[in-house]
Amino acid sequence: MVDKREVLVQTAMKLFAEGGYTGVGIDRIIAEAGIAKMTLYKYFPSKQDLIMEVLTQRDLFFRTSLMNYVNQQEGQAQKILALFTWHDQWFKRKDFNGCMFINAAAEFHERKNPIHQISALHKNLIIEYIESLLLETHGTQAHKLATQINILLDGAIDAVHLTGNPDAAMQAWEVAQYLVERPH
Repeated sequence: MVDKREVLVQTAMKLFAEGGYTGVGIDRIIAEAGIAKMTLYKYFPSKQDLIMEVLTQRDLFFRTSLMNYVNQQEGQAQKILALFTWHDQWFKRKDFNGCMFINAAAEFHERKNPIHQISALHKNLIIEYIESLLLETHGTQAHKLATQINILLDGAIDAVHLTGNPDAAMQAWEVAQYLVERPH
């Protein structure tokens, strides 16, 4: 049996990634999902609820994929490099449309907005993960360095999305490598 809720979420995720959150209407989502409007509202009383579920699922998928890839590497240097090679591979996918969380925060820019908050949470969880990779060697500086690495990753995402720079991830790695290796 087809899980209509999941079909809605996956269809909305694809459409929001391609056309933005405010640019894609409910009618388009239900048309592409092949599901009645009443069914959508049964699962999601509002478009905001649907967007939040899309972002929640995207966060889980994104972090799981990234962490599984990175955790296969041996040693801290290889794990930090893997953060950038994972992004490099993501950027080369045909369905790359930038970061759904950066895009959501741009469209729902008020910090009190729940959609903005879920986007900020995603970024903070990524920083926490990067920090966990750095704690052993960078101690009290691990959080600061993790934040800097995340800024580089976000910059690479924007560089690819805005300018089409195919080498952005590995260019960001060159800077990150300097930051990780410098005395602390």
